[in-house]
Amino acid sequence: MKVEVLGNVQDGGVPHLGCDCDVCEKAREDPREQRYISSLLLKENSNDDTVRYLIDATPDIRQQIDGHYLDGVFLTHGQPGHMSGLLYFGKESMDISSLPVYATEKTRNFLMKNDPIRYLIDRENIVVKEVEDREEQLLQGGTLEARSLDHRHVNTDCVSFMIKGEDKTLFYLSDTDEMTEKIVESIEEADIAIVDGTFWSKDEIERYEEVKHPTIKSMIERFSDLDTDIYFTHLNHTNPALRENSEERHQLESRGFNVVRKGDEFEI
Repeated sequence: MKVEVLGNVQDGGVPHLGCDCDVCEKAREDPREQRYISSLLLKENSNDDTVRYLIDATPDIRQQIDGHYLDGVFLTHGQPGHMSGLLYFGKESMDISSLPVYATEKTRNFLMKNDPIRYLIDRENIVVKEVEDREEQLLQGGTLEARSLDHRHVNTDCVSFMIKGEDKTLFYLSDTDEMTEKIVESIEEADIAIVDGTFWSKDEIERYEEVKHPTIKSMIERFSDLDTDIYFTHLNHTNPALRENSEERHQLESRGFNVVRKGDEFEI
């Protein structure tokens, strides 16, 4: 199995609406500087890569995948940055037929009760399948196991995924409020971990307490002795580590950590 990175920034993307910082202004001026919202593509490790599963359907989905040969979508939770891309499978766009969408019970109920996602279900563009905590889904070349976690939400819950290939295990944590011991155990278990790196530090934005995430700075200190290869994703547009030549990026890389980029691939 191969795991491809489709994006590495927080739900608002880059450029971020209403922001005139240098990162966002540069992205408006030069499309090559745009950054897409965090998502992964799981695919069979073969020449044609025809077996493909998407983790999270973001608003950037049109630029992230071509839509062909998609076998299913796994949702981490119901916030718009992680599920609103489902709309592009509907009548007004791709008009796909019976695409499996895997979600927890609460997230499934949220989708069932809210238009226009409910319209996709009624038309059978998508078929929502329920997954439970620690339940494994058999995929081509490996398995995917949902692991529940705490995160701010509205009528949904949130999961991370442990992706087990034939040779390696990759843990994916797109979004969380805090680095709990349960999450730490999953990171320690994996060969590779792609984890929430929304903010560099707590003083990065004024309303940090409203939108808490574990900071990259704290995780560097906490995980510096682990054998797991740790990569950060879901970076906010304010995060200085998003700038490839920044002191913060140099600091995390010098400590053995990395930031994922669109197009990165991991063979597991």
